[in-house]
Amino acid sequence: MISPVYDMPQSPARAGAADRGLDREAVARAAGLDPRRVEIVAATDSTNQDLMDGPAGLDALAPRILIAVRQRAGRGRRGRAWLSEPADCLTMSIGLHRVRAASAPSLTGLPLALGVAIAQTLAAHVRRIGLKWPNDLLRDGRKCAGMLVEVRAVGELERVVIGLGLNWRLPEPLAQRLAAAAAAQPFAAAGGLFDELPSASVRERITGLLAGALIERARHFMRQGFGDTALHWARYDALLGREVVVRGDGGTALIGRADGLDRHGALRVRTAHGVQSVCAGEVSVRLAGDAQPRSGEA
Repeated sequence: MISPVYDMPQSPARAGAADRGLDREAVARAAGLDPRRVEIVAATDSTNQDLMDGPAGLDALAPRILIAVRQRAGRGRRGRAWLSEPADCLTMSIGLHRVRAASAPSLTGLPLALGVAIAQTLAAHVRRIGLKWPNDLLRDGRKCAGMLVEVRAVGELERVVIGLGLNWRLPEPLAQRLAAAAAAQPFAAAGGLFDELPSASVRERITGLLAGALIERARHFMRQGFGDTALHWARYDALLGREVVVRGDGGTALIGRADGLDRHGALRVRTAHGVQSVCAGEVSVRLAGDAQPRSGEA
């Protein structure tokens, strides 16, 4: 799904994007980047795919940010769709590279570290921010953002693309329809970062701050690895101490009490047979009272 600047003229399909979306100079300023490293397009299929398939360029080690006013075929974790509507949603991807080396730290757990960066950034602006393992951002127990991190070898480089999809708000009719579901199914309903759509200047500043924080955290992770991520995650852990059911695609279920992250980023679950670690991948984690799988499960 759900970020890079192409220093080139806009194509007709991309012309006028800034008139309908955010201002790239304002975003770049908040991110601490050269505006040429930021591109805002009117529409695209997938910001992640655009960056993943694009050329490395001569300045490949510089970050690139791509924001779409409308995304037609965004992808979430486990192949789910992530679609966006203008103004109400932020769909942004960030492209980074590092030189491939046998001594480089593994990128296992990078999405968790990036989740912490997002939570820390937004907690300065919004109350009751939480994280649901492995990569959902919550506000008041409702999912308001998700992330997809993809990695590919490109010659001597390793390309990392970080996709972020964030609901600035939920339109009022949808918010009302989901209110009852959110009360009955904690962490299962969608939500917005704000109750009302913030001004463009606020959205531009937060977008830039998020981009800057993600770039900084990703670069640190590329050098140092997982490190103390679990410690920082604990501050926002929405599952900690809660009874959970972990389901795999094969239908197997693990029931126990969530006990934070291990040193590799796996979810620790205390069961009747001891502590077990669950690796992110083809699994779904629900609170024990909300364990029935549903169509469109996020």
